[in-house]
Amino acid sequence: MAAGKLLVSGGVTNRSTTLTNQGFAHDPGSDTWTALPNSNSTLFRGGSACGFYKIGGSTGNRYATKNSELLPGYDQCADTTDIPWLSVDRTEVTIQPGESVEVNVNFNANIAEIARPGTFTAQLSIGAKTPYGAIPSVPVTLVVDAPKTWGKISGTVTGAGCTGTSAPLAGATVQITSKTASCTLKTDRNGQYAFWLDAKESPLTVIAAKDGWVPQTQSVKITAGKATTIGFSLKPDHTCT
Repeated sequence: MAAGKLLVSGGVTNRSTTLTNQGFAHDPGSDTWTALPNSNSTLFRGGSACGFYKIGGSTGNRYATKNSELLPGYDQCADTTDIPWLSVDRTEVTIQPGESVEVNVNFNANIAEIARPGTFTAQLSIGAKTPYGAIPSVPVTLVVDAPKTWGKISGTVTGAGCTGTSAPLAGATVQITSKTASCTLKTDRNGQYAFWLDAKESPLTVIAAKDGWVPQTQSVKITAGKATTIGFSLKPDHTCT
């Protein structure tokens, strides 16, 4: 694991007959896979470490190689990216035995990264030069309420295949265009999307699309303080036989 994603690299393909150096990252939020840069070595049965380190491996004989490598940008076990809505007044302190220190935590909901109301969570990681083991992270929660003039638009994007069976489409693109701006979202693993904005931005043009499916467009007006549900049922972009 690294950057909040499951990472895989190397191994065999074609029913265990061909070695590969390809790598992929799985995003559990959208249940999608994304290609990573190819590994420098083409091996299988290698080990890995927290972050994205590759250690050893074999080319097919009985002996492990001495190779090791790190994918740049994936050197941490978890997603340690700075949280834009969270800050502290000090990042390093020295504490003598028997002393304590106070660190002020600041929240800011007036930033572009918070495009909707809701509950946002993070963790404050604490590292220390101490013989007493790791210090647990501190959980942090920010609750953002919607302004009175805002309304919510949400819904589910499904795909009705050639068999007639409908299922949620994870990773579908939903573009919401208002009077003054445009926002592009991705559906989650359940095919759902949600967005908040000022009701005066109505009417909205909403487009749902995904590779292999015919896009759909709907026009909708939202109401301040209320939720509006707009769903899409996409059809295959090829002829069913």
